[in-house]
This record gives sequence, structure tokens and C-alpha cells, in this order.
Amino acid sequence: MSTTFDPNAEPGLLHLESPAESNGKLDALPSQLVTRAGFWRSTAPAVLKKGKQPAHEAWLIYWGERQPRATYGPASGAASEPLRWAPLVATPAPSTQKLLDLVAAAGKESEAAKFAKSKRNKELQAAVNDWLAAAKRAPADGQLALGALAAAHLLGTVGGALSADLGWKLVDFLTELARRAQAWNPDASDDALVAQQQLAGELPLTLSYVLDEMKPLHALRAPARETLSEALVELHNGEGLPRGANRAALRPLLACWTRCAAIAADDKQRPFNSKALRQYRHLVRQALRWTSPAGAELLRPESDAWQPEFLQAALRLGGKKKDVTAARTLLGKQLIGKDLDHADKTPHAPYHCDWARLALLRSGWSAADAVVAVDYTGDRVELEAWAEGRRLLSGLWKTESRIDGVPVAATDEWEETCWFSDRDVDYLELTQILDDGVRIDRQIMLARRDQFLYLCDHFYGGQEATLEHAWQLPLGPAVLFCGEGETRDALLVDGKPLARVMPLALPEWRIDPRVGELTGDGNTLTLSQKVVGRSVACPIFIDLNAERSTNASTWRQLTVAEALEIKSTDVAVSYRVQAGADQWVFYRSQGPRGNRTFMGQNTSSECYIARFAAPSGEVEELMEIEG
Repeated sequence: MSTTFDPNAEPGLLHLESPAESNGKLDALPSQLVTRAGFWRSTAPAVLKKGKQPAHEAWLIYWGERQPRATYGPASGAASEPLRWAPLVATPAPSTQKLLDLVAAAGKESEAAKFAKSKRNKELQAAVNDWLAAAKRAPADGQLALGALAAAHLLGTVGGALSADLGWKLVDFLTELARRAQAWNPDASDDALVAQQQLAGELPLTLSYVLDEMKPLHALRAPARETLSEALVELHNGEGLPRGANRAALRPLLACWTRCAAIAADDKQRPFNSKALRQYRHLVRQALRWTSPAGAELLRPESDAWQPEFLQAALRLGGKKKDVTAARTLLGKQLIGKDLDHADKTPHAPYHCDWARLALLRSGWSAADAVVAVDYTGDRVELEAWAEGRRLLSGLWKTESRIDGVPVAATDEWEETCWFSDRDVDYLELTQILDDGVRIDRQIMLARRDQFLYLCDHFYGGQEATLEHAWQLPLGPAVLFCGEGETRDALLVDGKPLARVMPLALPEWRIDPRVGELTGDGNTLTLSQKVVGRSVACPIFIDLNAERSTNASTWRQLTVAEALEIKSTDVAVSYRVQAGADQWVFYRSQGPRGNRTFMGQNTSSECYIARFAAPSGEVEELMEIEG
């Protein structure tokens, strides 16, 4: 944004070379309009409404008569610093950081009066001048947006401490910045999405409230509300969830919209239209759903935990009683506070949306409950798994497939082929097409009450050949892979045992020469298998019950028969798993379904998973896919 100064104009006032247009007419800047009748609203001091005072005199009269008021109101929390909620900018520029520090100081009643005094006043004038100088040629990114918001809130709290020249210069610059902000673009990057909402929505809305008595500033409210509402509706799936490609923007955008809601609530107004308001309320719940037991965002382990004032404000402005209960259950009563009403029940914890390419398998809202988050955007799958409050797996789920030694690469994106959730299991199945029409079917199942995670790749090569398939998942940052000496299973340990991992298609005992291995080299869980056939199943069973995982365990590949004939693993696979006293059976048809038996059980389904009771042989179904 280029600027020029008119030497014939009032000293120090900012004039832009290309003023914004509105309905084909040039929009004059506030400092140019202040001397005209109609600039001030009815709430302004009576002496100003005639519009005859020069700009510098009007500034002094306005701030001399204006009553002090908080720029956010009580909804944001008494000790809160809302501009530091889920910041898009990790390291603000020095000039922006100075404004943020001054906003924090100005928000304290005991400090606000000091801004009119010599030392603090000089600091304020210098900080605003420095920021304006840096901002004039800055790109419209998160740095500029953060600084502009800080400057707007400084205007609202201690604007009267600014000189008239500098004050109008700042008002003009922020007004023009808000008018020129780019239109909503749903295909922009996460950083650009957040910056656009801050510059085109939050900034004009903030200006319209902190300088409400000025008609040109008040007029920014309606387009700001429209901009904010459009993004809330367009970015989400109807239930508050963005696409997986935009999930990094979830909390920064929620912070932006929560600040807007807090500002509007103090004036008893609505910052969004009714449709967008519903999305905001849904978003509050989704933000809770996609929270790890440590308080960070799932699938974003580098993100920070919830700031208490941010979460409380979001719950106060957009949450329901069930959401408050979920937050108290997951993050603790101390973090949430005592003044928010809560319910006896929590919302449904698991969630899936194919439009968003996101799935959340969750056994409950407690920090000790198992959680598996999956993002299958494009041709990649990212997974994060927690159990008993500790992160077991976190990162990209990588694969390498070969047919007769020749690598085969993915040609299509992952597609969801099955989602199922009930009191026993959350189940997601994905499919990806590779070269020459071969494919991978990927099963992810969380047994919510039985406390295990089942992960399996089915690699289908089409014709009989030597098939090799390997998949990898990074372990949690402090998790160690401790393989057993004589068997192929392993414990995942973080100071103490977390889980046991069993490669169900591999022989339990290492003495068996058949090809395949489970390893944990490089802090990565790797399963590799090699067979001659038309397909290969690569399953892993992870016992998520830490106490049970230290007990004796075993697994076996089961014989599958059809019409009294034993079938190969190209036709169907079946496994039995035992962990302590608990047992389960798994069955999957690898081709056309048939009426088959395994371990005394009969099924014609595509997939069947059940608890198994010994010695009676009775089974209790956990999940069945009929096909």
C-alpha cells in the first residue's frame, strides 16, 4: 500500500494515492470528512455534531468527552489478552510486539491513566509512528493483520493520549486497510485465510465498535459482518468442521471469530448472521473434539495447548452445556472455571466427514480415553493415536509396495469406503488406487470398550506375483519400541509400558522362517511383508490397555474353509488374538464373498470382528460388514 502526504493538507494527516471506491465513488478518509456535517452519529458529543471544528480540534473534543470502555467486554475474560489467542504469527515483528505490549498495559485500569503522562505517552507515540512506518509497505499478511488489530485496540483504550495528527493518521490508515482488504478466497493458504478474516472482518468490526460515534467507521460494521459470516459458512461442512487441508487454521480462525463475538456481545449485537452463528457454535464443539488429551490440536502436535481465557470465552459465547461438560472432562475443571453451566452428559465424541477428509475415532471425552485422529486429504494419510493420556503414534502413514520387485505408485487420492460408529467400535476404511489398477484397502478400527486399535493394509496385486508391502507410522516423541527376544511382538514404552503391538499375519515365533518383520528403527513403527499370491494382508493389533499389555499374549493365523475346502490367504484371512484373559477373532474376505468357516464360526460377510470366549467358543460381535 503506497502513501503520500499532501503538504497543503493539515499537518501529519495520511492521504492515500488511490482511495478505495464504493459504488463507483471515491471513499474519503475520516480525517477528510470530520469537518463535514453528518460525520458524527447521535451518540457523539453534541458540540461535534455541527461538524465545524478542524480535525485536530475535533479529536481533542471527542476524546475529552468520550467515556472509557473496554474494547472486548467481559465475555473475553477479565485478565485475558485476546490478541494472543492461538496466534497466527509465532514471532511478531518488533514494532508489532511493542503495540501488543502496550495493548496489554492499557487494558489494566491502573496503567491506562499513565498513557497521558510524559514517559508512557512518548513510548505510545513512538510505537504507533514506528508501526505505521513499517506497515505502509507491508504485505497483507498475518503480521500486518496482528499489528493493525493491536493498533485498533490501542485507539479504543488510550486513543486520547495520541496527538491529534498521529491519531487521525492511524484512523485513516486502519480505515483504508479495512476497506482494501482482499475478498474471501476459500482456496487460499491457511495463513492467508486467517489474515483475510482479520483484515476484512475483524479489523473493520473492531473499528466500528471502538470508534462507534464516527459514521464512516460505524458503516464498516455491516460489510465486516457479511465477510465474517461468509467465511464461517463457506469454510465449514455445515457442522463446524473445515477441510483437512485447512485444519491448521481451525484455532486461529476460532480465536478471530471469538474476539468478534466478544466485541459484539458487549454491545448486545450479533457479529454474524444466523446461519453463520450456527456454524460458530458447531465450530466450538469441533475445536473441543479435535483436542488432544494434552490440550494441543490433534494432528498438530507442535501447536500450543488451549489458553484458559480463550477456551472459556469460546464456551461462553458459542458453547452449549454439553460442550462445557466435555471440556471439563477432557481438560479439567480448573481450566474451565466454575461460572459456566454444564450438563450431565457429553456430546457424541467420534466424528467423520468425507467432505473434510477427516475422521476422529474416540472412545470418550476423558483424557485417559483412546483417541485416533485421521486426515486422508489427497494421496496421503496422517494419523495420531493416544491412549491413557500418552501419544503413541503421530505422523504420516507411509507405504511402499512392489510387484515382482517393481515399485508401484499411487495414482489416485484416498477415498473413504466405510465409516461406522457405535458403542463398541469406531471404524474407518479407505481405498487408494495404484499403478495398473492395483489397490490398497486400509482398515482403522478403535475398539472403544475393549481398548485396542486394529490397523491393516490389504494390498491387492491382481495377478499372482511376488508382492511386497511395507507401511510405517512414526512413534510418539518419547515412545520406545521394545521388541521381544523370541517373538515378533513388542511393547511401546514411555517410562512404563503403554501398549503391546502384534503383527497378526506374521508367525509369532522368530524361528519361523516365513518372510516379514515388525521393527521400530528410527522411532518409526514399520511392518513389512512379502508373499507370492494375488493379495497380502498386513495387520497390526495394538493393545491400548497399559496394564493388560504386560500380561501374556499370543496370536495365530486361522484356517479358513469353504465347502470343506481350505482357502488360501488370497481368498480370505482370519486371526485370533489373546491379551491376558481377553480374546478376539478377525476375518476378512480378500475377494468375492462366500459362505466360509473359521475356528468354528460361519460367515458370508466381507469383514467380521468379534470377542471370543474360551473354552465355550461363544462369540460376541463387535463389527460386521456384509459387503
